[in-house]
Amino acid sequence: MNAHRTQPTRREFLRLALASPVFLSEFAKSAIGADEASPAGHPHFANLNEWLTPFRRDNNLPALAAAMMKNGVVRASGAVGVRKAGDATTVTMLDKFHLGSCTKAMTATLAAMLVERQQIRWNSTLADIFPERAGKMLANYRKVTLEMLLRHRAGVPAQGGRYGPASASVIDQRLGFLDSKTQVQTEADPGTRFRYDNANYIIAGAMLERVSKQAWELLMQQRLFRPLGMTSAGFGPPSRPNLTDQPWGHVFAGEKFVPRYGDNPPALGPAGTVHCALLDYLKFADLHVSEGMRPPGILNAASCAKLHRPPPNENYAMGWITAAPHWAQGRALTHLGSNTMNNFVVWLVPQTGVCLAVATNASTFERDASGKWHGNQKVEQVLNQVTAELVQQFAEQAGF
Repeated sequence: MNAHRTQPTRREFLRLALASPVFLSEFAKSAIGADEASPAGHPHFANLNEWLTPFRRDNNLPALAAAMMKNGVVRASGAVGVRKAGDATTVTMLDKFHLGSCTKAMTATLAAMLVERQQIRWNSTLADIFPERAGKMLANYRKVTLEMLLRHRAGVPAQGGRYGPASASVIDQRLGFLDSKTQVQTEADPGTRFRYDNANYIIAGAMLERVSKQAWELLMQQRLFRPLGMTSAGFGPPSRPNLTDQPWGHVFAGEKFVPRYGDNPPALGPAGTVHCALLDYLKFADLHVSEGMRPPGILNAASCAKLHRPPPNENYAMGWITAAPHWAQGRALTHLGSNTMNNFVVWLVPQTGVCLAVATNASTFERDASGKWHGNQKVEQVLNQVTAELVQQFAEQAGF
């Protein structure tokens, strides 16, 4: 390399990379191993490592990764930084990132699959699915439906809700949560008001477990991950304890990100405990952006439409938030996920076949004196900036 050559700006790099799918910056090539120069099965793509580096460096993030697909083909991807602050082990595109609440779209997808198989209905109520528990529920909960839960319109309050004993199976832990939560008065009449809360998806997960007679985790592996070829997908912390075999989460303390191992309780799973590599995640995203066409046979178009459509005058569908950014030239779907130690964002543009995901193993969430979480704007801004620049450049080069 010519030592006096002027390196392209971040915008110029991305413009060149996306203008020609076979373009690979010589700067980016030097930063990755030969086995990572192209995702398997996608030889023509833009490597984003060089472009992502300033985002990561300027915001002191331990790691940052992004990937974009169009019509089932990876067009751009990159991963920069380290798995754990204070450790030199670098991240790769094969590394697993925590999805947080982007798990919710997966749970909603699983629900749609069971509806298609007539194992449950969208309007199945808690009383229908748990008749032996109905008499102990406060009256409002008996009419809560699966659809209300997946749309966060069940009136479930923030307070209350205790998992069953840790020694119990994860199914029984979720049943324990259901039993305790349905003893706390709803905040609104079911179906009348939106209020986002993880409890909705925990309870929905319990409904799916009851009708299938399988744990949510097993359902996810059998019905979703394996058919989609998501071999990296799993639950809980991506890494093993005391090892740096995968990215650790980080929290913001003392003006820097410090590593923290852990995750939400396993029983929270349907609301947010999945991890996987970004390129595997895009297989799931592409199922939705293609409205069930890629691959066929997992989810039909009518189910996709149902999952993607929010109630009138609202923007939360089922695990997806509808939006209309200028670069999408119409409707887009998105969601942000965090377990307070990691952050993940996804965007889908069905009319163009584009889906993309951006992840970091860091969070600036803090809990205030009242117990409420806040303060994640710093990391969200970085992910949004990466997303906006990536899609804007791709839109310009691809002509949509």
